[in-house]
Amino acid sequence: MMNKLLSFIASAGLAAAFVACNSDSASSTLSYTTSSVVVSSFSLNADDDVLEALDSVYFSIDLVNARVFNADSLPYGTDVSRLVVNIGVSGCSAAELTFKQSETTDTVVNYLTNSTDSICFTYGPATLHLVSTDQTTERNYYIEVNVHKMKPDSLYWNQTARRSLPTNLGVPSRQKSAAWGDRTACLTYASSRYCLAVTNNPANNEWTYITPAWSFTPQIDTFNATDEALFILGDDNILYTSTDGETWNSTGLSWWNIYGAYGSTLLGVEQKGGQFYHVTYPATTEIKVADGCPVYGTSTLAEFTNKWATAPQVFFIGGSDANGALSGDMWGYDGSTWAKVSIDGVPAATGRSFIAYPYCITDSTNWTTATYTALIAFGGLLSDGSLSKDVYLSKDMGIHWKLADDLLQLPDYIPAMTSSQALVVDKTLYANASNADAWSEMASTPLPRWWQVYHPKGIPAAITSRATKPITEWECPYIYLFGGTNDSGTLYNTVWRGVINRLSFKPLQ
Repeated sequence: MMNKLLSFIASAGLAAAFVACNSDSASSTLSYTTSSVVVSSFSLNADDDVLEALDSVYFSIDLVNARVFNADSLPYGTDVSRLVVNIGVSGCSAAELTFKQSETTDTVVNYLTNSTDSICFTYGPATLHLVSTDQTTERNYYIEVNVHKMKPDSLYWNQTARRSLPTNLGVPSRQKSAAWGDRTACLTYASSRYCLAVTNNPANNEWTYITPAWSFTPQIDTFNATDEALFILGDDNILYTSTDGETWNSTGLSWWNIYGAYGSTLLGVEQKGGQFYHVTYPATTEIKVADGCPVYGTSTLAEFTNKWATAPQVFFIGGSDANGALSGDMWGYDGSTWAKVSIDGVPAATGRSFIAYPYCITDSTNWTTATYTALIAFGGLLSDGSLSKDVYLSKDMGIHWKLADDLLQLPDYIPAMTSSQALVVDKTLYANASNADAWSEMASTPLPRWWQVYHPKGIPAAITSRATKPITEWECPYIYLFGGTNDSGTLYNTVWRGVINRLSFKPLQ
């Protein structure tokens, strides 16, 4: 979450200082100095052609190091070649701004007589030279208008941010992955052998390998987990469970399919007398499956909580109904009731990848940022037998879906696939340490404008946290795409990783 608490850095070298900023909410400390070479405030003039609410961009004034700067860089591509500045200087006999109009040409502006002249920050900081009234003291300030060097709100899938599936079996031929509470579990199969790999975070590539002691033949594509236990169906459709991944016990229940987890409750489908029922484990209840509701081939479940709901909700998209008809609708469960949510769904398919993922909208009136959730669906096997690579999204809790902007589509080097599991896992990033790991970077695919920082009319006021101590670590949500198969059913031995760049940046204070 972006924090807009300005940093006022007191001068240790001056006897006293006056520091101010262009924030109505900031608390100003008034003091005085024996000279008149203090910058007391700084802001940019409004110019909607450059950026909406440009005059409300926050600048910090560092009197120790004689720097004026915006800690929160302006959006990528912002034109800073002609900015009019407002500088709080009092009692100076001279105030000159020196800046580069080109790589080699310096320009000097007398701020006291020409305060409305535009300043160019394209080629680096400007220098503000102040001379006190009695002309006994001079000081230079470096004024920086920072602009992001890359699109902060861009989603990129690194080509070498790609690993093989975690297993000790060599090259697997089948796999299924699931979130197991705070852990990630990946079940693989190769040459009549099984391996269950478990990690606290897939970013670190530190997996524990477990050999399940099956007393039955598992249906690998039904493997799933709740917060507390692992589950799978045997080839006789009996539901089995394990708390350690090695020892598996029968529940005595016969299920048709497993949807996934709702907290510590497992959701699935059973068939009785030719009729399908939604069931739960433990404390199973039976609810007749509505016509058109898929019973197999659905995506993994994605959890989504909003202020209008009294309880968490989980959703899946796509799949096949009891008659074998493919669906493109999203269905949800709120702890007691199943219902179709989507009005405009996606093309009917089985095996879609499906996630809930955050995006940020910044209110440029007060420069606070709110985090919202987008639902994203991609991949899958279409009714004509072809694979889809198209990415679809919904920003209204799955009610309406649309084909995503071209810039949000998967890059060329990720193939079309079906039955891959997309999981979102937070990784702790640290301010004073390299966050590099074995995932290498690939050229980014920028997101469309709606995902970038702006303030559409009608969006409610953002809620931000204000840090009371320096931020040294924060959580960043990464997307992991496990496995998937081609149109011949051949498994891709890959794990891809993606992230929105802004969420990997250190939050501002």
